[in-house]
Amino acid sequence: MRKYRILLLLSIWLLLSELGNFFTVMPTKADSEMNSAQREKIQTIIEGVSLPPKTTLLVSIHDFQTAQNFAYNGTQRLHPASVIKTFYMLAYLEEVKKGNRNLHDVHIFTNEDKYGSPGSRIGGSGRLQQAKPGTPYTWEELLELMVSISDNVATNLFIADLGKEQLNEHAKRYGLVGTSIVRKISQKIPGDTHSTANDMNQVLVALYSQELVSEEGYLLAIDLMKRSTNKNRIGKYPPEGTVVANKGGTLTSVVGDSALVFFPNREPIALTIFVVGNDGANVARSQGDDTIAKLAKEIMQYFKDN
Repeated sequence: MRKYRILLLLSIWLLLSELGNFFTVMPTKADSEMNSAQREKIQTIIEGVSLPPKTTLLVSIHDFQTAQNFAYNGTQRLHPASVIKTFYMLAYLEEVKKGNRNLHDVHIFTNEDKYGSPGSRIGGSGRLQQAKPGTPYTWEELLELMVSISDNVATNLFIADLGKEQLNEHAKRYGLVGTSIVRKISQKIPGDTHSTANDMNQVLVALYSQELVSEEGYLLAIDLMKRSTNKNRIGKYPPEGTVVANKGGTLTSVVGDSALVFFPNREPIALTIFVVGNDGANVARSQGDDTIAKLAKEIMQYFKDN
């Protein structure tokens, strides 16, 4: 009888090991919050920042040195604008690591790529809106366009290639409890993509852990975020010796930024900040930029000094 029990347990262990290859669950999300003194200090910094009228501030921080978190309205749901593109990048790079995608494969650009739905041309940031049909792009080039200059057409190519259902499965495994990918950019269907500041910060935690992506994929991602053209928010006032790898996002009612912040003498932090218009109210981009830049400056200095 004991022999059969051992064989049964061994069989179950082998089955779970096999399943684990297909259903990896992110273990990198810290369960502990910062101590009361740290929370108090960061809370004071946040409350000292002047907000644009009729807006709410959302902040999420992960300190890799202590593996602890801080959140201020971190679970409030919003459309994260182009900040969500870090999630698409992470999901694609995971598929590259698994061997399901290849950054050197080529996509031949078509005129249909310029539309979210028939008759609904993609606008906003980027340059692929002017690209000629028949132009070849590697997926690495498309990734650079999506992240470094926030190209919306390139973003839709990644959503289409990975598929919304698979992206939402990725989100579950990454621990993004408030994230749902509903539609492509300019796609005319009901509903809208949504997430939270905590979830967008967790994407950075997952990326930095390198548990889902290869070292090469991680280094590429950091390089693309370092070269992000929007440095008017978290990247505007970095303390001396500090490097910011970020991805910003802007809608009429949302101004946001999400960054891995690398310090010269301590482990980095992941920092995500959104300024959101109450009940969909507009947020002036310049005011949102200024709020995030000033708040990020204080937060970065605090962690550099501690």
